[in-house]
Amino acid sequence: MSIAGANIFEESTTEGVGKTTVDHLDIDTDSVDGTGSGEPQGQKLDTESHRHIDYDLAHQACLAEIASLFEDIQADLRIITDRGDDRAKGIYTRQADTVANNPANIAAAASTYVNMKETGTLDLVNAEISNPTNLGNTSAANYNALANTTPTPTTTATRTQSQSPGFGGNAPAVVGLDGENYFESTVPLDQLTLATGSAEGKVKYALTGTRTLPIQAELFNILETAATAAGVNVSIMSGGQVPVNEGGVVGRNRLGSNRFDKGYAAEVRLTDATGAELSALVPDQLVVMIKFAEACRDGGVTAIGMGNGYLNNLGIHIDIAWKGQSSGYISGVLPLRFWGGTNGKTPPQYLQDLMTPKDNV
Repeated sequence: MSIAGANIFEESTTEGVGKTTVDHLDIDTDSVDGTGSGEPQGQKLDTESHRHIDYDLAHQACLAEIASLFEDIQADLRIITDRGDDRAKGIYTRQADTVANNPANIAAAASTYVNMKETGTLDLVNAEISNPTNLGNTSAANYNALANTTPTPTTTATRTQSQSPGFGGNAPAVVGLDGENYFESTVPLDQLTLATGSAEGKVKYALTGTRTLPIQAELFNILETAATAAGVNVSIMSGGQVPVNEGGVVGRNRLGSNRFDKGYAAEVRLTDATGAELSALVPDQLVVMIKFAEACRDGGVTAIGMGNGYLNNLGIHIDIAWKGQSSGYISGVLPLRFWGGTNGKTPPQYLQDLMTPKDNV
């Protein structure tokens, strides 16, 4: 409640309405002779100077305002109390005490998060939240069903849970040549029929961020050849960067992997004839993206990263960095030939098949 702007002491100025008048004697001063003995000798006492007028409505409003202020103070104190790191908070007990941010609870929450991430549960939850499964579609490729894949041998053992392909709605199953349904991350290369798109095969720069140097001519030519072979247009989103030993500073003119030094690597996105970006989550587009990757490999690329959430399932990493290192132009490049997944450690099966062996030699 607020009375801001109101003059509450002028709302009840009529005698007898909203106020109470009380005259009283002061035993020290209200007698003529100063003895405080009443009205001797018939003289009238000076009661005007001791008349109290109580404006009832005004007092009620003031008290209500004071009560409101105390409520605000109480709320503020609770907020401040909730920020405490221990439970020594007097008589007020917050609900958050059950999950207070003490070291033990922080560690427990972190452990749960790590476990969910490592088991893939977090990815499944995020996929379902971002694009809920259409439970009305009960096809084997789409229906959201948990299945126990192993028996429980003892009362203390755990079961491995698996999710059917198509979980989340935005990742429909990839149907292999054997008729089985696969996840995008699990389908083998030999179960796919690669396809060619209808785009012209153009390659252009669309550089953003800190890797803005041109890529090596050899790498650019490989991209052009692969784009034509796969029928896609290619946008180079991330190009070359300055090596550390030549003045490269992270965040200014370089970011991350040495593979990008002097333009020996690129991150690209593929588009069709309409300009729509291809996604590894769409089976018909996935086989075109793999066709492009295959053409890059055949053209001399020494490493590829894609799929299973890598670069949001839209981007592909292509490089010839192993050649650059072997020629002495750059350094610090690992021999790994393929990677994928949101953390780079879980490449899809088709990419492993495509880029075998694992390491450059």
